[in-house]
Amino acid sequence: MYVGILLASVLLAVWSYRHTVPRTTQARRTTLIALRSIGLAALLLAIFQPIVSSTTTQTITPSIAVVMDNSQSMTLPEKGFVPAPGTETRAAAMLASIKDAIPADRIKNREQTQLFTVGDRTLPFPNRTPIDSLRATSGATDLASVFRTVGEARKSSNIEAIVLYSDGAFTSGENPVFPAQELGVPVYAVGLGDSTEPRDIALTELFTNEVASVGTPQPVDITLHYGGVKPGEHVTVELFEESQKLADQTIELSQPTGDEAVSFQYTPQSEGTKKLTARVSVLSGEATDKNNLRITYVKVLKNKFHVVLFAGAPSPDVSFLRQFFSEHPSLDFSTYIQKQGAEFYEGTPTREKLGTVDLVVLAGFPIASTPDETIALVRELLMRENRPVLFIPSRTLDLAKFAELGDALPVRASARGGSTVELKSGLALTPQAADDPVLQVPPQERGKIAWEGLAPLFKTETHFEALPESKTLATAEVQGVKLDEPMLVERTIAGSRQLALTGYGLWQWRLTSFGREEAYASKDTAHPAVDALDLFLANSLRWLTTQQENKRVSIAPDRKFYQAGERIEFLGQVYDESMEPIERADVTVKISGAPDSQSMPLVLESAGNGRYTAAIPQGLPKGDYTFTGTAAMDGRTIGSDDGRFNVGDFNIELSEPRMRNDILRAMAERTGGKFYTPATAGQLLKDILASAQFTPRTLVHSHDFELWDSWPLLAIAILCFGTEWFLRKRLGML
Repeated sequence: MYVGILLASVLLAVWSYRHTVPRTTQARRTTLIALRSIGLAALLLAIFQPIVSSTTTQTITPSIAVVMDNSQSMTLPEKGFVPAPGTETRAAAMLASIKDAIPADRIKNREQTQLFTVGDRTLPFPNRTPIDSLRATSGATDLASVFRTVGEARKSSNIEAIVLYSDGAFTSGENPVFPAQELGVPVYAVGLGDSTEPRDIALTELFTNEVASVGTPQPVDITLHYGGVKPGEHVTVELFEESQKLADQTIELSQPTGDEAVSFQYTPQSEGTKKLTARVSVLSGEATDKNNLRITYVKVLKNKFHVVLFAGAPSPDVSFLRQFFSEHPSLDFSTYIQKQGAEFYEGTPTREKLGTVDLVVLAGFPIASTPDETIALVRELLMRENRPVLFIPSRTLDLAKFAELGDALPVRASARGGSTVELKSGLALTPQAADDPVLQVPPQERGKIAWEGLAPLFKTETHFEALPESKTLATAEVQGVKLDEPMLVERTIAGSRQLALTGYGLWQWRLTSFGREEAYASKDTAHPAVDALDLFLANSLRWLTTQQENKRVSIAPDRKFYQAGERIEFLGQVYDESMEPIERADVTVKISGAPDSQSMPLVLESAGNGRYTAAIPQGLPKGDYTFTGTAAMDGRTIGSDDGRFNVGDFNIELSEPRMRNDILRAMAERTGGKFYTPATAGQLLKDILASAQFTPRTLVHSHDFELWDSWPLLAIAILCFGTEWFLRKRLGML
């Protein structure tokens, strides 16, 4: 194609200059033909858009990935379990074995050998750094991360064998056998440590629900593993909340080796994040007592919510609201209902009387005689304390005093005509109501008339308007005509949820099931008729008082347990109300705890896609720590998160001192590799080089060049045509 374009350009140029006026010399005509040929060729290349393809082939020699365990379990003895002066550690045995099994020149050659370390993550070992600098400091071992990291490295290199030096005890991440098998690269595992069962007792598991409720008992299941004991020996297992002992059990060990399950009942007495500690007594002469303890944290929520109802006057709606909330088992309910004038039947409400408030219900409130002090109190609850609110109007609602609540509600109101004239209006659901939790219907009632078939509510000629960020779930429908007037509106803003009806007379829904022909009772005893009012109030209560399942802000350390001086990394995720990642948030964390009472600030940096990170490289001293993280943008708080973590009380790396040769053997067998000990690892390199899989790999790289999309081509065409025009003008050929 390119030859054809070039030939056509030359022929066209020669034909153009077969005769010139005036006549010119052959040399000048040849120059003009050349300029036009080149210009036309460049122009035709741009028009026909040709692409030049280039293919290169690269042969990559096979290499070995040597992965060294850098966790704290490498400080344990290679033989036996009790450290003693002169005892060789697993780390020392590993380094000696590597030097013996793999020649030094091969280790230094990064094309033949790539070095990695594995701890809480797998990292490349720094170039030109001697392997003797390994310090075995990581507080966790994620062996599965080895195969993710090597898999990424294989995209640009030909790693065809993995040499893994480890004791096989993974304390973080998933079981490594399956990721190893999926990668398909032979694993040559060198087991470090003693595989025999030591005389030891260890708490291997402490399991309970991460979230609990005050006063609600929940099980705490503890598993202990023991070995090298005499049948009939006894140990005591204790459970603590913070420093207070909750219970203990004495267990008889009936076999030389085995597992025992112990269960306690834990009943939280107060809300907050609680530290649970399980401890088993020490056996005489056991290998280590550092695995006799386990810690977990439980977030305890209060089991009762305090709902406060403010009403402008007694009414049927108020009576039915009182009945629902007062009979609900999870609520503490109180009311403040106005008499004639400014007084309340229950006495004047004050902030001290109210105590902790979880939900505010306004029924026909405020009215003309409502005291300014009470309106200010409600405004404080809704605006300053961000309490959720359910609003239901009445015929006597005072619009001037209602306006004083400002943006504390999802709607604003204005009078239109005589505001006390009543109309009847049904609900017309909007598309936004689909799957909304406030309007959920039990499965057995779906397909019936549902919300739009309920008795119409009363409305005055007050015009309500939904505020920004609000979601209109239903509009008014009067005599079959849908109006642009919100009837049910919800809003979530600044961490608070708000729900408002603009009609009243909800008491009618108590007498109406979801099908008017079933008005008072259902003939189906298995599925009794649904009380529409109770269903609406139950859905509203749940939505208003329950935290969102999908947290917009999540901030936490990467682990719950660290050793003193170990690097601590905080990870954050921030989303908007549509759960889309936010990139420009200001994310901060305040850490407090022993031994320093001063809070430590930490600023998280954006890592892209709504993720934020920060680290404390030097770690923290031993102790319990609490943290509170906050995300904000443009001075507006998006959300927060909190929790606890521990430094130094528990070392998961020392929880199982024996070598897990079963894990190492399984990885080797399922990937076509072999299992070794430091004593037999001298054969390791010979076995790798003899493997049929350890072969060079050919990589083919293809590159396409779009000649037409190139500025030099355009520049050549302009230069040639411009020069031709200049010469023709000088020769008088224009």
